[in-house]
Amino acid sequence: MRPSTFILLLAAALSSVAAGAEPPHPGARQVVIHSQGNDGPVSLASWWIGAGKNGRLPVIIALHGCGGLYGTAGNKQKVFSGRHAAMADLLQDAGYHVLWLDSFSSRGKQSICTEKFSRRDISVADRRADVHAALRWVAARPEVDAARIALLGWSNGGSTVLSSIDAGHTDVSSNTVRPAAAVAFYPGCTAFARDAGYRNATPLLILMGEKDDWTPPDACVALERKLDAASAGAPVALRLYPDSFHNFDAPGLPVRRRLDVPNGVRPGEGVTSGGNPAAREDAYRELFAFLKKHLEQP
Repeated sequence: MRPSTFILLLAAALSSVAAGAEPPHPGARQVVIHSQGNDGPVSLASWWIGAGKNGRLPVIIALHGCGGLYGTAGNKQKVFSGRHAAMADLLQDAGYHVLWLDSFSSRGKQSICTEKFSRRDISVADRRADVHAALRWVAARPEVDAARIALLGWSNGGSTVLSSIDAGHTDVSSNTVRPAAAVAFYPGCTAFARDAGYRNATPLLILMGEKDDWTPPDACVALERKLDAASAGAPVALRLYPDSFHNFDAPGLPVRRRLDVPNGVRPGEGVTSGGNPAAREDAYRELFAFLKKHLEQP
């Protein structure tokens, strides 16, 4: 997409907010993050939700999956999806600022789930650049404690989390602003497990379902074992949930087969997606315990 198209998209998004359009979630305020990925410069119209407390507080940079940040049906296209809306409330209640980084809208996309990996024009590398721009942006805010930043991502956003803390990337090792914690829900681990040089520069928690046939858990098991054996990076923990598929933490999402997704364990045969309330409850307990451990006041 040409830079002029980016500008038009961003202008349209900002003008809708200026005209009094409702934000996608209560208390959300639109902000602009200037990123420089492989696809060129882009200004990301994203959302900031403050913790509502005084002092320099920890912040979570939240990264949506391949389906984007918003709902997909009817008027829900202008509000956070159910998972993101629920998590926004939980994080705010726990006393965290949250930057909901929207890597798609300003690039003219709503979702990339139905695109083959080989045809996607928004890469994990592009999104890693978005994350590093976001790290610099939040660190400069007076209400943020820059020593207490965490990354939280789902699926494609989870893969972006893994890429964003890879010590083998120069933009990771040279970045003066580094997250103190990283959490990835059902990321694609295959490329990282195969990369002999991959090392997580940040304490990492991976949460996924044992029956996930979209992003296979075996690759994440292999990644955890490799990182544990190397003992050269930051700590890593993996939690696998039985009877759980991709999107197991999405509230109210029934388990179903998605034949429109061309990727997965068996390309062309579809993938399984849907919620598991018991797994969601346990995973969120793990998530918040991990955040508390690594973002508590020094």
